[in-house]
Amino acid sequence: MDKLGHTPIAIKDKTMKSHWLLLTTAALFLSACSSDDLEEELETINFGSDYYKNDYYLLNATDYELDYHIANTQLNGDERDVADDDYYLATLAKDAQQYAITHESNANRKLSLYVAARNVFGPVAQKKVEVEYDHAYHVVAWQNAAQINISLIEQQQDNQDNAYALRIFAAEPIQVSIKGHAFSLGAGELSAFVHGSDCDSDVKIAQKNVDLCTISFNRSYLLVANQQGLTALYTEQ
Repeated sequence: MDKLGHTPIAIKDKTMKSHWLLLTTAALFLSACSSDDLEEELETINFGSDYYKNDYYLLNATDYELDYHIANTQLNGDERDVADDDYYLATLAKDAQQYAITHESNANRKLSLYVAARNVFGPVAQKKVEVEYDHAYHVVAWQNAAQINISLIEQQQDNQDNAYALRIFAAEPIQVSIKGHAFSLGAGELSAFVHGSDCDSDVKIAQKNVDLCTISFNRSYLLVANQQGLTALYTEQ
């Protein structure tokens, strides 16, 4: 009791209410600030059969050193700013080996792929794609003149004894000959598997022999080519 004989219960109650109000306001503020982060986390929560966790192999078949980014679209289907540093994955130099990553997404949600030359004035490429559950993909950055592009190609194999298997991806319109059988590909087109056994004469691009003597029989490969011939060669995992 105070000097007037009053018990300060009301004052204590007001103090508790003030503390409660401050805590509630802070919680609401934090919740609002983190709503975007929460939405992004929800996107990759395991929703049973709707949960995708795939392997991606980053490939650089250009003349540039490239930064690679991947972002899931938002739950409402809108794209995020995939160029943001939050979605950076790796940097690959010209002629670098393929770089493997695992990325999580949900069914019926698209991915945004993005590559940018490290040179501040260099070119960029962006593409929105759909993927399937439990598949492995090539993320291929390729070049047509000074322009870079990006393509998503599902990994496949067609191994045969005493032969190598190739799929040919054209960065420019090219003429191809496999054991004398000729066909053409437009820029950005991918051939079906073809097979050869002679490493230096079975495959011709733009009427020039392609040296494949570093590859092996009973293996499958993705070959990227332009009008000058082979630009990059990658193993199908």
